[in-house]
Amino acid sequence: MKTRYLKLIIAALVIAIIGIAYAATQLSIQNTGTVILGNKNFQGITFSPPASQPNCATQSTYGDGGGTGTLTPIAWGSIVQGSSSTAYICVKNADGAGQTYSVTTGSLSPSTGITVNYNGTATLNSPPQSSSGTSLIIVTVSVASSVPVGPFSYTTTIG
Repeated sequence: MKTRYLKLIIAALVIAIIGIAYAATQLSIQNTGTVILGNKNFQGITFSPPASQPNCATQSTYGDGGGTGTLTPIAWGSIVQGSSSTAYICVKNADGAGQTYSVTTGSLSPSTGITVNYNGTATLNSPPQSSSGTSLIIVTVSVASSVPVGPFSYTTTIG
């Protein structure tokens, strides 16, 4: 009889430990990313997760941030620790041919354990864009498993 109770207690402990381990992998953080058009020769539009990859050439709602240069923020929602999420920015050259832009991250907080990449790199430099030409920026935010639960913020500047 004692062996049976011991087996039940061990089974209950194993189930509890598995439940705790599963809950630990589900910790997530809420965040948004501000997108600023520093180069007034360009217009943009943001697509928050879980949006599918857009065709930038067919978009009709490009804007310049209403004079402030700030586009609609990317609303990331929850990102599980130890994983990443993807969003998109379409950019349109609103000026003459040959315009270029660079994309950088600023004001990243917390500054460790979270990375923001654009088309796979920390700083993206575009090739010359034709007049009214469009391009796609794939934004990937990666969160290390060691980042504490809580919000984070950053600013993407396209300039």
